[in-house]
This record gives sequence, structure tokens and C-alpha cells, in this order.
Amino acid sequence: MYENNNPLISVVMPNYNGGSFLKESIRSVLDQTYHNFEFIIVDDGSSDNSVDIIKRYEKEDKRIHPILCAMNQGVSAARNKGIEKSRGEFIALIDNDDTWEPEKLERQLAIAIKDVDIVYCSYDFIDEHGEKIKKPFIVPPKANFHSMLTSSVISSSTAFIRADILEKNPFSSEYYHEDYVLWMKLLRKGATAEGERTVLMHYRQRPGSKSQNKGNSAKERWNTFRKALGLNLISSIWYFLCYSVKGVIKYYF
Repeated sequence: MYENNNPLISVVMPNYNGGSFLKESIRSVLDQTYHNFEFIIVDDGSSDNSVDIIKRYEKEDKRIHPILCAMNQGVSAARNKGIEKSRGEFIALIDNDDTWEPEKLERQLAIAIKDVDIVYCSYDFIDEHGEKIKKPFIVPPKANFHSMLTSSVISSSTAFIRADILEKNPFSSEYYHEDYVLWMKLLRKGATAEGERTVLMHYRQRPGSKSQNKGNSAKERWNTFRKALGLNLISSIWYFLCYSVKGVIKYYF
């Protein structure tokens, strides 16, 4: 553990009607080998049993700090609220249906304290029952704006970022791939990004989820290239083809 460098990490989880998987996700954060963190769970107006689950865990662990929103405003707004309330030197994001390996924060911090702005990690894929469904996605050791045009290697539940960067660059609700748009914005500005190649996150894929709607995802990725990133037509076509081929390999093989 880091006896001389024990920075506070803020873990931010947005939640909307995630009661089915929320307990598992919360537990994976509380079981981290690195203990100096605060856990901000932003409930975005859930109508299921999510709030009861969150309050139950709040009583068990003083590191949990709920933010309970009366109305649903979307994942970007929920993440931004959590980031605004955070006090940590670093922020780690996790979605309400994904889970972490116990050493995730510890391993990523070891990279981040070497003056790296964004740290990501490898991950595998699980179904709604927690069963592994395909081979893991092993990330490259480094990423930059140009490499991320052809293959997005930063999943939101793997992102470990310097807090001062996120405070100045909030998520936008304007785009479907709000996390990808933010990563690209930061990388274009010169942020450094390095990967921990160990599988430290379990990415849940389930019927009807946003990640499973590949048709809409493809349409919105084109929209991201043209509008959010301002690429010309030829560049957009090229990078869209690269995205499509690599996406098929990533999710289906």
C-alpha cells in the first residue's frame, strides 16, 4: 500500500433503476484492496428499490455518500453531480451494473501517480447472470486522440482520472456516446492516457441495454465523428469503417 502517497480517490456511480445489479456493483467497490476512497452514488430518480439498497449500504460503510435526485436527468447529469461533490485527487467511474476486481483502484493508482492523466484497464464481458460470455478485451498500454479514432479502449467503468481535469470538463448530454466524446476532448487537448493490461473490470451486457443497441450506436458514432469531433467527410468514413470492423471483432469474436 502507499504509505507515503495515500491520496483520496472519489468513486462515482450514477444509478437509475439499477436494483437488479446494484448490490453486486457496490460490493465490488467496497471490497477494494485500496481503502482510502469516498463512494458517491448518484441515484437519478429511480422508481425501483435502488434507494433502499443504497441507504442500506450507507449505514454499513461511512465511505458511501448518496446523492438522491427527485427527477431523472440522465447519466451525464448524474455523473457531473457526483464529480461536483467529490473531494478526491482522482476520480474512478463505475456504472451500476458493472463490477471491479479487488485490486483495480490500487493498480490504477500506481500508474496515475507517475503523472498520468487518464488510466484505463482491460475488461471481460459478463451476462445478466454474471457469467463470462466472450474473450476479454486487452487494452493497449497507451492511447491518444488518433488511436482512439479507430478503436475506443476506454470504457467508462475502467476510467481513473485526475479530478482537476474532470472538474473543468464535464460530461455532455448532447451526444449518445457521452463518455467517448469526453475522452476524445481530453486527449485532443493533450491529456495522457495509459492502460493497465490486467483484466480489472467486468462489463455487463444484457438484452435491451444501451451497449446492445448496435444500430443506434453506429449511427451515433457517425454523428460523433462529424459533429462532436468535427472530422471531414473522408476522415469520418475511414474512421467509421475502422470502428465498425474493430467493433465486430471486439464484441462478437
